[in-house]
Amino acid sequence: MTLSSNRVSFLGSVSFGWLHERGGFAFDEPYFMDPRVHLERERIIHEFVAKTFPRDPIYNIEAHLVQVEGRQRPVALVGPLQPNLILGASVGARFVFYGDKDPDITPTPLADLHDVAPLWNIDWAGTWPISQFLDQIHEMREALGETHTIVPPYCWDTTGRATIHGIITTAQKLMGERIFLELTDNPGFVNEFFAWITDAYVKQIHLCAEASGLTITGLHIGDCSLCMVGPDPFIEFVLPHVSRLSHQFGPVRFHSCGFSDPLLEAFAAIENLKTLNVGSNTSVRKIRERFGPIRIDLLPETKLLTLGTPDDMDAWVRRTIAENGEGELEFQGHLDFAQPDANCLQINRTLEVLGVTCERTRIY
Repeated sequence: MTLSSNRVSFLGSVSFGWLHERGGFAFDEPYFMDPRVHLERERIIHEFVAKTFPRDPIYNIEAHLVQVEGRQRPVALVGPLQPNLILGASVGARFVFYGDKDPDITPTPLADLHDVAPLWNIDWAGTWPISQFLDQIHEMREALGETHTIVPPYCWDTTGRATIHGIITTAQKLMGERIFLELTDNPGFVNEFFAWITDAYVKQIHLCAEASGLTITGLHIGDCSLCMVGPDPFIEFVLPHVSRLSHQFGPVRFHSCGFSDPLLEAFAAIENLKTLNVGSNTSVRKIRERFGPIRIDLLPETKLLTLGTPDDMDAWVRRTIAENGEGELEFQGHLDFAQPDANCLQINRTLEVLGVTCERTRIY
């Protein structure tokens, strides 16, 4: 069996934990909050990853939020933090920088929220950290605007695809597990809270994009907690806000972390859905049966990456390709601390045997 590189591909990334353990890199407050520090450290990290994986397209690309084609020229990132951390800090949480792994925020800043009304009045441009990021964008445009593209918070490259956490994941981050009880006990409150989350993301993204001069061209929605609800709550509580976001920003790449087969029919109702980003043994065959040739960005199950063998990975890749048929499919491997490199690399080795060439390129 020979495959086309235009149809099937591989892209890998490394975690902060992997980079700290293998290269001794520190992911402290200056790395995330000082754009000049971030720019210099990123240059060194990119060189380290390129030397470690000279023949494989494995990069430091924030767990596949980055599109490699959007990092082909010099960039300077401002506020390179996960979306729900930025929103959480905007409503009172503190950033927590561990240094050896992904940053976080102090827990559930809206745990005691019962009235959404006051949140609608927040002036985001005057609220930290958005206010700081806006100042930094202007400073970096003045200093480096002739040589670098300034990439604002919520974006990771020059393509203009914004990124947010999904409504359920964001609500859980801000309020905790209480949000799952409120879905049943207080649906009116939940609907207003979810509408506010959507509005907050829209306004913050527009503020930051406009300040940087970047045009938004699409949206990645990562709803990592979505597997904790069923299709009916998704359609009732989440889908209307996803539709608003797609109207605002354009084509949607939708990510669901857990086993998502029960949600596939509900996902089909997402307007302007262009890519499904799934893992945890979500069935490629079922996606093809329901969605046809939609692009799939597929992550191997964490257990397979961590405890499996290269032979296990080879078998999974071949089985997945057989299920995929003729649709566009990208295998995406994310190397974390203590996971054997060989399992992730085997994805590319198997594709090479099958005639697919996935070469590494330089990124900034």
